[in-house]
Amino acid sequence: ADPAKTASRRRSMSAFGCFRQITQLLGGKPLSGHELGIEAETYSKDMKVASWNLAAVNNNPFEYWITHKDPAYNKLMEDVQAFIEDPGDKDVEVSEVFTDRMFAELVAVMQGLGWSGVNEVKLLWSADYKKRKIISQFIKDATIGSKRLASMPDRMTNTINTTDGKQVCRPTVINCFAEEMNSVEEWWAKWKVFMFEKTLKIKGK
Repeated sequence: ADPAKTASRRRSMSAFGCFRQITQLLGGKPLSGHELGIEAETYSKDMKVASWNLAAVNNNPFEYWITHKDPAYNKLMEDVQAFIEDPGDKDVEVSEVFTDRMFAELVAVMQGLGWSGVNEVKLLWSADYKKRKIISQFIKDATIGSKRLASMPDRMTNTINTTDGKQVCRPTVINCFAEEMNSVEEWWAKWKVFMFEKTLKIKGK
């Protein structure tokens, strides 16, 4: 077989296959190879494609690094990336950031609301999560990631569109929350109000 001709056929099939797939995704009628002027002998059962996420479902400023002339911004982003990649001795246990006192306050709120499963949560906290390293064993934990135990609650509460056309942000550094949070204690107080006291009207589907 002529190598040049074979390569040409593969390129034709690649272009044809991608075009056909795009046509289907857009709701159009898939075109045949004959309609596109491609001979049947150029077809192949294999098709290699690549895709990437062009949309953002959140507005986490640390997830989407932009090109900026401000050296302070670039240093901030580089420092955050370096910390996540190699936290060193700053990879402390979760309970050093989210303390037992804060967890007890959370438990009291959940019990006051009559939530089920609180005792099981207390056991998991004491036996496991409070002792984990905050980056290597929590943020980077593959099971937490695959089960969406952190990312899904964040997606649902990060930035909420209300019926009056406004956006309300959960108190956190990973969205556009505009109020000051100069300490963990200040963040914790505002987070509890947002999660358990604030009432929002949102559009239903």
